[in-house]
Amino acid sequence: MAKKRINSDVVADLTWAELYTAKIRKTLKILTPAVKNVETRAELMENAALLRQQLESANRTTAELRKMLSLEPRRTNRSRSDPSIH
Repeated sequence: MAKKRINSDVVADLTWAELYTAKIRKTLKILTPAVKNVETRAELMENAALLRQQLESANRTTAELRKMLSLEPRRTNRSRSDPSIH
């Protein structure tokens, strides 16, 4: 019974992560063009750098989860057509 509870907790956490990333993508599509049209302030630069660090950390975490579950990372179109990568 405990294993099912743990699995459902993991699924719930990953589902929330998917929702957050979808919202972040939508927000970034709005923020990126807007930043090009304003004078950049130190606070804005600091927050953008912090966001990048947090996303890099999240990327490392997802790579670790992928490794724990023995899943292969997705290949890009280039890797499928480039035999030197295989």
